[in-house]
Amino acid sequence: MKMTRQTAMKTKRWAQTPINEHGISLVVVILIISALVLLGSTMAMMTATDLNISGNYKLSEQAFYAAEAGVEEARARMRSNAANPITDNHPTQTGWTAYIGSETKAQGKGFSSGNALHVRAASIQSALDYTVKIVHLTDGAGNILTTSDGSIIYRVTSYGTAANASKTVEAEIAKPTPIPAPAALYVKAPTTIQGTSTNVIGTDQCGGANKPGVVTTLAAGTVTATGGPSVCGVNAACGTAGAWDVVGGGPDINVQSLINQYKGSATHNYSESAATHTGMNWGTPTLGATLQNASSCSTFNIVHYNTLGTDIKLAGGTSGCGLLLVEGDLEVNGGFSWYGMVLVSGSVRYLGGGDKNVTGAILAGSSMDADLVGGNANVVYCSSAINNMTANSPWRVLNWIEKN
Repeated sequence: MKMTRQTAMKTKRWAQTPINEHGISLVVVILIISALVLLGSTMAMMTATDLNISGNYKLSEQAFYAAEAGVEEARARMRSNAANPITDNHPTQTGWTAYIGSETKAQGKGFSSGNALHVRAASIQSALDYTVKIVHLTDGAGNILTTSDGSIIYRVTSYGTAANASKTVEAEIAKPTPIPAPAALYVKAPTTIQGTSTNVIGTDQCGGANKPGVVTTLAAGTVTATGGPSVCGVNAACGTAGAWDVVGGGPDINVQSLINQYKGSATHNYSESAATHTGMNWGTPTLGATLQNASSCSTFNIVHYNTLGTDIKLAGGTSGCGLLLVEGDLEVNGGFSWYGMVLVSGSVRYLGGGDKNVTGAILAGSSMDADLVGGNANVVYCSSAINNMTANSPWRVLNWIEKN
């Protein structure tokens, strides 16, 4: 069979077609592979960049937390009862400066061992790397600034590092605001003081800051006596028969707000409804020569009771030192001894026998009756017992910024 020229040409073209298609396919494959290689390289570069960014961020965060920890160490060590205190022995000198950290790093922040106004202390921990500088905050004229209650304001600058990362945190701190105690007993409701052996003493047994025996936000006549108790202080001498030192129209102190301020630092927390606790011991005050004299104590606790809108009864010789915070009503039965302050959002009642002594002050803040019922019941005003409550608390942070 003979093949025509036209048929042969068609056959030739058909034979060449697969070769062309294979070539095109090869080019496409090479392009795809090249694209995948390029994409893989790009993703690898992006992954490496992301890892670097993540690593730098982690170090930056570690440096920031180290700087924050430096501020917290400064706050803790400025307290008067700190285990490793930093003491300001030059409160009127603008050049006084304290440092926390190694000598080499402190020198880098201005420390000079030859400067009598400079003090340095090693950090109490070794896990974090920071250097702290503490100075008196001054105004443009070089005057040392204080808070409204007269406390010096300190500027704390903490330099935290982690590997090659660094952060700086600056805070302004001051001593805690003293708890206001306008009298040995402060009430905001009609009150009855009973018993021939009941004494409310506003004369300062620990200094010279004498106060009234009782201050009420209401009229003075809303505080009444039964059985001849003694209420003495700045306006009526103690030891005088029938002494009665009650001042009306006193300041409106938000006792619940004060409780809220300190309950977060409680060393002992209780949340119970209408409970009775017997023989509790949160410290043992050393009593004075008589129940009318101030007791003393070297320990400090913050005891907080949330009574869930009811009351707590403390019985059987309960004692403590520090702050007693009661949300609700407080009833004391039997012997009771407390050194410090008692803050009660509701009413206060002393019932039954047994000697009772509170050295410091009592603040009762509810609209209910606050009855102090006799039986060797004594409330003895003591300024140092009150001041110790805040001196042992963490310092206030007035301002805080991250510098970089």
